[in-house]
Amino acid sequence: MVNLKKINHDNWMECIELDVHDWQKQFVNPNIFSLAEAYAHSDANKEDAEKYYRCIPFAVYDNDKMIGFTLITYEKECDFDDTPGYEIYRLMIAKDYQGKGIGKETIKRIIEYIKTFPYGKVEYIYASWHPENKTSERLFLGSGFEIVGKDEDDGAIRSRLKI
Repeated sequence: MVNLKKINHDNWMECIELDVHDWQKQFVNPNIFSLAEAYAHSDANKEDAEKYYRCIPFAVYDNDKMIGFTLITYEKECDFDDTPGYEIYRLMIAKDYQGKGIGKETIKRIIEYIKTFPYGKVEYIYASWHPENKTSERLFLGSGFEIVGKDEDDGAIRSRLKI
C-alpha cells in the first residue's frame, strides 16, 4: 500500500539516493536539491517561509520500502491565479518502481493530505510539467487535473484540480 511519510533524520539519506532513469533527469530535480529548497522555505527559516511559500516534503513508501519522493507547496498567493493554493511541486518515483500504478496512487495520497488543509483552505490543487514529459501529463490528467495554461517563463504545462 502506498503511503506518505515525512522526511526526517532517519530517512533523508535514503531519499537522496533515490533516482530516476537517465532520460527523465531533464524533467525532475535531484531529491537533494528539493530537500534543500524545502529547508530554505521551512519553519527553520520562518521569515522566508511566510514571505514566499511553504514546502512540505514527503517520502513515498510502498509498505515499508521507500520508493519515491514528493514536494508539496502552499502559497498564500499562488503563481497560477493569485489565490491560495497547494501545488504538487515535485513528484518522483524511483526507476525500479515505475510503471506499476504507484504514481497514480501517490497522487491520491497527496490529495488526501492536502484536503486536511494543513496551512489553509483552498479551492484548487495545482501541478505542472515539462511539455515533453508525456508520462507526467498522462498521470495528472488521468487523476482529474485539467490543463489551464502554459508558464510563460519555462513553457511548463500548468494544470489544476478543484477540491
